[in-house]
Amino acid sequence: MKIFNKNFFLGVAVGIVITILVIVVGGYLFIWWYSSGRMASTGKLIEESLEVPPFPEETQANYDWTVRSLNGEDFKMSDTKGKVVFLNFWATWCPPCVGEMPSIQRLYEKIKDEEVVFVCVSQEDSSKVSRFIKEKGFTFPIYTMKGAPPAVFNTQGIPATFILTSEGKVAFRHVGGAKWDDEKTVDFIRRQQP
Repeated sequence: MKIFNKNFFLGVAVGIVITILVIVVGGYLFIWWYSSGRMASTGKLIEESLEVPPFPEETQANYDWTVRSLNGEDFKMSDTKGKVVFLNFWATWCPPCVGEMPSIQRLYEKIKDEEVVFVCVSQEDSSKVSRFIKEKGFTFPIYTMKGAPPAVFNTQGIPATFILTSEGKVAFRHVGGAKWDDEKTVDFIRRQQP
């Protein structure tokens, strides 16, 4: 009779596996038992010392940039301080931009006599933009870029619209075409006025 036969090695292997399981599971149980009392009291102390994070109500706008009107005059964004600003980035080649422009025109006609400044900006050549605007018959203020806008107005696409409060904060930001002349939008813009 052989002592070191197949059953012997099988028994040794099973014994090793059971021993490892006992050590691992026992170790975890011991650590849990030991730390549960301490961690509970430490966690409670930490939790009691936590403060609410300071969420900003709105992002602060940046007025330190200039755009150019279609007649070639510089327009400083700093001149819009204290007023609500409807800021829209668009392009003539962009179908959603072109699609939303009639509603921007109607919004402009509804509130142009209020303390709201419209700044619709394209990166394209001013002559191309002028031809497009004349052809479409839009009368709201159109500008071209005179340099990159501040980072707060960076987006992944156009059209991109920002509504700035009279206090200089970004109250609303939207990327993509939208219907801008409904009463909900008009009411929201009016609530941003002083």
